[in-house]
Amino acid sequence: MTMTIEENKRFVTQTWQRLLGGDVEGALVNFSDDVTWFLTGKLEGVSGLKKGKGAVREFLGGVRQAFPEGLKTEIKKAYGEGDTVVVELVNRGTSATGKPYENEYCFVFDLVGGKIRAIREYVDLEKAKIAVSP
Repeated sequence: MTMTIEENKRFVTQTWQRLLGGDVEGALVNFSDDVTWFLTGKLEGVSGLKKGKGAVREFLGGVRQAFPEGLKTEIKKAYGEGDTVVVELVNRGTSATGKPYENEYCFVFDLVGGKIRAIREYVDLEKAKIAVSP
C-alpha cells in the first residue's frame, strides 16, 4: 500500500496522538511486528534500541510510570520524503515526582507497507532525568 507524503504525515501524527492519548494498543496496530525504536543518549534503562512491539509496549509502560497523567504533545512541524516522516514536537506534563516537564523532540519514522517500521528519537534526556529524579 503506497501512501502520499501527506497521508504518511497524517498517519504518523494521528498514531502519535493516539499513543500519547493513552491508547497504546490502538496505536500499536499501526506498527509493524518487527518495529524498532532507537533513543539516542546514555540514560540507563531508556537509551538504546527497542526491538519489536513487546519491547516498545514495555518502554511506553515506563514512560507512563514516569508521567502517570500522560504527556501532552504539541506537534510543531511534520516533514515527509518518500516513506519517511520527520516530526518536531514538544511534550509537556508532570512527572511522578510532581515536577513539571517540557522537552523538545525530533522523531524520524520509517514506514513500510503502511506500518511504522522504525523510529529514531532525538531528545534531551537530561531534562527527562531531572524531571523524574526525586
